[in-house]
Amino acid sequence: MQIPTFQWGMVALVCADLLLLLSTDFVRQRFYNGIFIPSHIAAAVIMCVAVCEHYTVSVPYVLTAAGIYGFDRILRLVKSRVAMARLRPIPELGMTRVEVPAINAGWRAGQHVRLRVLSLGMGWRGWAESHPFTIASVSRCPSGEGLVLMVKKAGDWTNKLYSLAQRADYGEANGVGSHVQVVIEGPYGGPGHAIFSSFSGAMFVAGGSGITFALAAAQDLMKKDLEYRSRVRHIELVWTVQDPAALTPLLPLFFSLLAQAQDAYATLRINVFYTRAASPEALKAFRALPPGITLSPSRPKLDKILTSCVDRSAALFSGGRERRRGGGGLTGVIVGVCGPTSLAEGVRKAVGAFDPERRKTIGGIELHEE
Repeated sequence: MQIPTFQWGMVALVCADLLLLLSTDFVRQRFYNGIFIPSHIAAAVIMCVAVCEHYTVSVPYVLTAAGIYGFDRILRLVKSRVAMARLRPIPELGMTRVEVPAINAGWRAGQHVRLRVLSLGMGWRGWAESHPFTIASVSRCPSGEGLVLMVKKAGDWTNKLYSLAQRADYGEANGVGSHVQVVIEGPYGGPGHAIFSSFSGAMFVAGGSGITFALAAAQDLMKKDLEYRSRVRHIELVWTVQDPAALTPLLPLFFSLLAQAQDAYATLRINVFYTRAASPEALKAFRALPPGITLSPSRPKLDKILTSCVDRSAALFSGGRERRRGGGGLTGVIVGVCGPTSLAEGVRKAVGAFDPERRKTIGGIELHEE
């Protein structure tokens, strides 16, 4: 250890150990932005310098890694846009609705972006944090609402964003602007090779805030159907919540989707299930729900709902021939799920246990987990 070369080797080893110890599930789940990210940046930089001092032949490799990382950051910068966003609190869902009208195209249903809010209301360091959220709106929406994100309160940063939205909402009511500047990076992810509109039927299962994925997918399919760009003939949307009051803020959007379905080829059915007991007074507001929306005090029977979706998707076929302009056969059912692990596991089991013969008849069932 008296030799500087080995001293630098020890520094690199300690940094590597820190990277390992601070990557445990306990640290990631509780201190992702506070400890995990800063420690990884610092330890990685120091380790790279120490490795170069320890063994000079490694310099080209370290420089190559730094170049690749720098190129990645440049690409992220190219995929980022600075825009003004409007914040709206949704108390019933414990969410913040982020609307960015300036960005109205450039993503597919199911993709997500990284959001950075440039406001001192997010705290002394919160403005520098970037968080991923699934896009809850459809690209090129005729209403012009632009890119919409639904941010659930789940930690310090999201709680601060909700508080900022409450202040913005209060300020707007008193004639003060409610817009904040944000940085949108992306989009990323999505369904990949699975093109939802190419299937004969679609079933989207969401739990809690996972409704953002299901809404975007259903809106996109309905929009494409009205433009004669979709083969889907039945859409089943299943949403599980703890409290039926969570349905209230989304009722206008559900009504709008059902109204579009009246003029579309595809049919739409929305099933909401709540798991927490509600008083009769709380349920009075939902007694006059329009056809197409159901509210049930139970957990969804996913196998039966999937069977119903398959049957409805195949109902427009007679004698193996499609009763729609363009012809063609059944092209399967896409099942998408976004929510808690237990819900995703239930959907996976329902798809796996589906009768093989009926699966073959419909053209297959494909599962996408968001």
